[in-house]
Amino acid sequence: MNLNKQTLEQLDYIFSEIEKRYPSDSESGIMTDISFQAKQDSGELLAMNDDDEELASAVIENWIDYPASNFNEIVRETLKQYIINHKNDLEKMSVLHPYSFVLVDEEMETVSEIYQIDDDTIVIEHQDLMTGLDKDLNDFIDNLLKS
Repeated sequence: MNLNKQTLEQLDYIFSEIEKRYPSDSESGIMTDISFQAKQDSGELLAMNDDDEELASAVIENWIDYPASNFNEIVRETLKQYIINHKNDLEKMSVLHPYSFVLVDEEMETVSEIYQIDDDTIVIEHQDLMTGLDKDLNDFIDNLLKS
C-alpha cells in the first residue's frame, strides 16, 4: 500500500505527537517501546507506550473496513516504510536505546516488531536474508558427517 497524502498526514500527526512526548532536547531518557494498534473496522491507529498510555491516535481512512485478510501486514509495512523514511528524527527522541516500534492486537499482545532503534545494531532491510538457511545448514551438516 502506497502512502497517499491523507495517510501521510495522519502518520505525520501521530509521529509528531510521539516526538513531542519524547523530545530530543530532553535530558532524561525514558525506557519504553512504542506500540501501535490498528483497528480494521474503524481505521483508527493508536500509538502507546509500555504502560499502554495513549500517545496519539488518528483515523486512517484507507484502513476503514479494509477488506483484505492481510490487514496487519499492510499496517506493519506502511508504518515500517514511514519509520525508515524518518529514521534520523526518530533516533533522536529521548527514549533509551534500544527500543522498538511494535504492532499489537486488541489484547496488547505483540503481532510483529516493526522496527528497532539501536546504536549498536545494524539492521539489514532484506526479507530474503534467511531464505534457504535450513537447506544450507542441513547440507553443511550432511557434508560434515560424511567426512
